Amino acid sequence: MHLKRFLCGLMSAVGLLAAGEAAAEYPERPVTLVIGYPAGGGTDIQSRVLVPFLEKYLGTSVIVENREGAGGLIGATYIAKSKPDGYTIGALNFPSMYSPIVQGNATYKADAFTPLANQIGGDLALTVNKASPIRSAKEFVEAAKANPVVVGVTGVGHPSQITALLFEEAAGVKLNFVPFNGGGPARLAMLGNHVTLGFMNLNEVFADHRSGALRVLATSGNERSPLSPDVPTFKEAGYNVQFSLLAGFGAPAGLPANVEARLVDAFQKALNDPDYIAEARKRELTMLPLTQAEFAEALKKGNVDLAELWKSKPWTK
Repeated sequence: MHLKRFLCGLMSAVGLLAAGEAAAEYPERPVTLVIGYPAGGGTDIQSRVLVPFLEKYLGTSVIVENREGAGGLIGATYIAKSKPDGYTIGALNFPSMYSPIVQGNATYKADAFTPLANQIGGDLALTVNKASPIRSAKEFVEAAKANPVVVGVTGVGHPSQITALLFEEAAGVKLNFVPFNGGGPARLAMLGNHVTLGFMNLNEVFADHRSGALRVLATSGNERSPLSPDVPTFKEAGYNVQFSLLAGFGAPAGLPANVEARLVDAFQKALNDPDYIAEARKRELTMLPLTQAEFAEALKKGNVDLAELWKSKPWTK
């Protein structure tokens, strides 16, 4: 009997030790970073800039996997439904990945994600093709009041459309939206003059504004963006509109505590790495590094505001 108890106790101890060693070994294999948007778009580009530094501090390869479609909903759903073992993480954008929850067409809830860190902030931009005669936000409003106006947006419930809805209210106009599958396709459509007018992510069109291929008429920040210092804010142009996007990273809810801690630590170190910061500045990324707690709080507040906007201006039927 004593021998049996001893062996059982020894086996339990060995099992606990093995489990502890297995947990401590995370990550044992490459981690997949899911991006719910097309290659070449803003989320894809900025995420890939960070990946080498995340690999450095995580101690394993990070494989980027684009699961685009439905304005980011396909990728968001995949992340939310993945096994919470730390081997599937993803780009976590606000409001794009949270709008479907408010709209009622998501199969996940806000608590399906574990926010890890935010990387990028950004303004939205009222933009026109170079061929357009419109040269100011005021002229855009005059055109919209005179005739129905069609504007491109990066997706249904995306920050560009949310900004456009706020602008509708502030300017007293009605806009007709053409949603694209992310910022990359929307930008290409504007450059090709398939849509002449649009609300875009400034991060994705500031270079086109500088080159003259597109014209940015107003931006949605509290102050002028360093990416386009010649462009007034909506408030400067006379319209009470302010909105900014968040682009960070998350994982499925339910991560083991040690895995979550390792990911959070790796992201914070990567975001504060001097070489990453230098590369981000070189590429003129709008850095907004938030800790896990700061990112979670910003998402919580943002979702409350999003639900309130939906009540007064639902952006889809």
